[in-house]
Formats: sequence, C-alpha cells, structure tokens
Amino acid sequence: MRLLKFFAVLVALTTVGAMAAVTAQAGPGANLEVILRPAAGAPENGFGLVKFRQPKDAFKIVYLDVWVRDLAPNHSYKLQRATDTNVNDLCTGTNWLTLGQGLVPQAITTDETGTGRANLFRDLSAIPVGTTFDIHFRVVDAETSAIVLESACYQYTVTQ
Repeated sequence: MRLLKFFAVLVALTTVGAMAAVTAQAGPGANLEVILRPAAGAPENGFGLVKFRQPKDAFKIVYLDVWVRDLAPNHSYKLQRATDTNVNDLCTGTNWLTLGQGLVPQAITTDETGTGRANLFRDLSAIPVGTTFDIHFRVVDAETSAIVLESACYQYTVTQ
C-alpha cells in the first residue's frame, strides 16, 4: 500500500513539474496554463490552475477556466490579475483587477472539500492586437482580501 501511495505521489509531482515546464516555455500569444501556489503566510496546501484561452476569431475574448483546491471549505475567493507593459518577466504591475463575467466580478466558491471552479472571461477588444504584457494572478479571500494563492510571471500577446 505504501509503495502504491509513493508511486501516486511521484506521478502527481511529475505531472505538475511537466505542466510548469510547458508553461515556462509558452511563448507570447500562446494560451497559458497558469499555476497558482500558496502565497507567503497562507496555508501551504492550497493549489490552483487557470486555463487562459483566447480563441483565434473576430472577438478578442479571453476565457479563464479556474480551478482551486485545498482552500477553506464553503468559502468565497476572487481571482485577480495585474499587468505591466514593461515586458521583462518581472511582473511589477500592481493594477489588480478582479476577474469575472466581463466587467462583473465573480467569486469562486469552494465546496465542503475546499475545491472550487469558475468559468470567467475578459473582453480585450480595447487593447490593440500585438500588445504584449507581463501578467500575474492571485486568488484572494473574498471577505478579508488576504492573498491565498499566487502565480509566477507570464507574458501574453493579444491576438485575433
């Protein structure tokens, strides 16, 4: 039984490592797989993933499929992003915006196990095609605004 658990953990760690390697290699304009890890001072077991997708069509809509786990049960959180146009992989932007259904913020509510999902979107039609920016994400407690999860820095180029 211990050997089986060991292999399950090994497979999980290998999968997360592979996802991180693919994400780090994603070039500008690529769809992103954003990994969210515990913020400093937050509980150490939380985890999240944001699938950041912009279809190649006439609309400049980005879809954000969010999944979090091992957070407080039956609780609300918010996904936020900050950007900066000094594209240097440092993510110095502090223009935090709560994401949701277009301009309407939407909470991510966890179930009794601390798992939550949300399907969000953002309209980028006001941003010119070809604009590249650094972007990073965080998940904050909806009641206290404490940061519980955060991402590394990613680059994104608006396409159409």
